[in-house]
Amino acid sequence: MPTHLLNSEDLQVEKPVSLTNIIYLQKLNNQLITRPQVATRCIAYPQVHSVANEVRVAMAEMKVESRPVDLVTNVGSCVALCLYDSASKCGGLAHIMLPSSTSTSQNFIPCKFADTAVPALAEAVRKISGKEACLFAKIAGGANIFPNLSNNGCPIGMKNVDAIKAALNANKIKLVAEDVGGSYGRRIAFNIGTGVVTIRFSNGEVRKI
Repeated sequence: MPTHLLNSEDLQVEKPVSLTNIIYLQKLNNQLITRPQVATRCIAYPQVHSVANEVRVAMAEMKVESRPVDLVTNVGSCVALCLYDSASKCGGLAHIMLPSSTSTSQNFIPCKFADTAVPALAEAVRKISGKEACLFAKIAGGANIFPNLSNNGCPIGMKNVDAIKAALNANKIKLVAEDVGGSYGRRIAFNIGTGVVTIRFSNGEVRKI
């Protein structure tokens, strides 16, 4: 894994952006396609203290668990993909950054891209369940962090969402819940014991799916 990506614990609350910083924000927005991690630097998440039963999932990473823990990550334009096997009480979370791996070199991280993350996470969950489990999916994220500064066309966040849905359909995995889009970052906590995904927005709102 790259070591230069920000950890969720490094995120700090930023002051409101003034009009004089508009050029700087435009540069950040233009970097989202090639460096989507830049968006997380401008997201302020509600303070949530880490607890013993939380397992952190970094950018372009996936983790699977059979223990009743929370898999936790922070997303902006990225998307958290949660796969769950309700019969075996196991599941996994992938932090997906980009829609497609087709334009990358052969040496890439599967969970960075929607088209490769879905089958990779499904295989990993089925491996710990020990059988051909029937999985269901929940997704959250895909925000347009700078809605007034977007380039023409579909924002990268919604491209991620569309690509994940296509990959789920191709792998015959049912999408049962989603919380996507908008202009706020999200803190995702996927509880392996219950299958519930708790979403905390950077504006303070909390939802469960």
